[in-house]
Amino acid sequence: MDDRFKLWLGQVTTGHGVMILAPTLLSVLSGSMDWSTAIPLMVAGVAGLLWPENSALGDAARDLAKDIGAALTAFRNPPSGPSAA
Repeated sequence: MDDRFKLWLGQVTTGHGVMILAPTLLSVLSGSMDWSTAIPLMVAGVAGLLWPENSALGDAARDLAKDIGAALTAFRNPPSGPSAA
C-alpha cells in the first residue's frame, strides 16, 4: 500500500469525514433527512476526506456550511409583511 495513502487514511479528519458522510447518506437515502439539511454535512465530510489536517480549509468549510445553512433558512422562511416588498 502506498505510504501517502496510509498517511491519509490515518489522519483524524479522514475518519471524521467518513463518520459524517456515511450516516448523512444513509439518513437521506432512508428518508429521515432531506437534502437541504444534508448538504452542509456533506460539504464538511468531503472537506475532511479531501484535505485532511488542513485547518485553513476546515475554517473555510465551516464558514461555507454556515452560509449554506443561512441561505436555506432564508429561502424556507422568506420575510413577510409590507416591508418585504
